[in-house]
Amino acid sequence: MANIRQQSQRFPYAQPIFMQGDRSLARALRDLLREQQPYMLESIHLDEAAPADALTLAEWSRAEQFPALAQRYGDYLYRQHPDAVQEAKPVQSLWAQWYFGLLLPPLMLALLAESRALDCSPQHIHVQFHEHGHPCAFWIATHDDEEARYLTAPQRIERLIQQHLIPAVNAIAQHGGINARLIWNNMGFSFHWFLGELKTLLDEATILQLEQMLFFTRRLQDGSDNPLYRTMLPRGGEMVRRSCCQRYRIPDVERCGNCTLSV
Repeated sequence: MANIRQQSQRFPYAQPIFMQGDRSLARALRDLLREQQPYMLESIHLDEAAPADALTLAEWSRAEQFPALAQRYGDYLYRQHPDAVQEAKPVQSLWAQWYFGLLLPPLMLALLAESRALDCSPQHIHVQFHEHGHPCAFWIATHDDEEARYLTAPQRIERLIQQHLIPAVNAIAQHGGINARLIWNNMGFSFHWFLGELKTLLDEATILQLEQMLFFTRRLQDGSDNPLYRTMLPRGGEMVRRSCCQRYRIPDVERCGNCTLSV
């Protein structure tokens, strides 16, 4: 695989003949994941037939689906404390961390380290659930996003935010157990963490542009609010998460190592 640092600014200037690879997009992305983050292939399946129990966002977010999944996960988390009152907010916070923690990094890698752009529309992505109710695997039908082909790296990530992340967050928050702001705060840390993982692939200027767009730009290019704005804050020479994910409120679940409540 070519060193991406040697392909600086490839998105706006790449020629069409370069963008048309002879491999399928699915094979290119599978090879990329295998080379860079092979563990992702345990939960990301590209252009493979999704199992019957895998659901799209429109399906798992229905009133008869999501509450049941969240309840199943809550029952698992509280299994040693049957008399305790289950709190929906920390349970759904952890549920959402499973969803975005498994899906966001491979989508970022696909969009930032492959010249073709993956279409991340929710209808192309099925999620399979663990017996305990949380997301455990994703089945992605790979389609080229022609409109995103020549976008810059920050523009591709902004498109991901609008195309998939906002609908997914709203789908969880609509059920009332958790507010969208907490989910975005958790996701901000996921973005920050994986940008660190990408520093060996992307040039420093691109990383800085992405950080600026994600955490320090109040509005997206269409004028709408940036839901990730100030979810990560500079403090003491490093970036820290804005708020606690609430997981500590679940019995036997410890605080994160970088919990804001420990500061």
